[in-house]
Amino acid sequence: MGELAGKIEESGYQYLVEKFGEERIKKRYQWLYNQMMDYIEAKEMEGRILISDDILCHVVVDYFVDIDRLKEFQGIEKTQPSKIYAYTVFWILRHKPMQITMMENAPELAFVNEEFSSYLIRELLFSEPDAAAILENQREKVDNFVDTMLYYFQYRDFSAKNIELMILAFEAGRGYQYSIDYRQGR
Repeated sequence: MGELAGKIEESGYQYLVEKFGEERIKKRYQWLYNQMMDYIEAKEMEGRILISDDILCHVVVDYFVDIDRLKEFQGIEKTQPSKIYAYTVFWILRHKPMQITMMENAPELAFVNEEFSSYLIRELLFSEPDAAAILENQREKVDNFVDTMLYYFQYRDFSAKNIELMILAFEAGRGYQYSIDYRQGR
């Protein structure tokens, strides 16, 4: 990560450092790297999965290029979490920074980037309200959403825009349900 600014300069995107600041870009890289390492450790994949520094740098650069263009085109001042996660996940899915180190006998690792991306979005969507218990009679709907999202990342065409729409749709459903519950005095 120490050479991140150099890699950005080499790729012709020095303006990103000037526009967003080297510290902000480094923090985004470090946050993603830490998230990936936590995921690898939680899934006990150490030694079987590595994080490619070069590829992760491409993820971060491409993310900031997209966000810069969006901010300029749409007049956005502050990037919403739905955009942050959608564009981050999109570039993770495109570049695949988590690499398998085994040559064979590891079919469960084939979709590690897709599984991690699904994990990241679940982390965003299920963080509020904090530690909300899912009612048993609703678990199938939530599990279906999570399973379908992973399947979508594995086998379907996707864009950052439709990943963002998926996040916003989930949040809208949560807001709608809250409105119903609030009206009923729960």
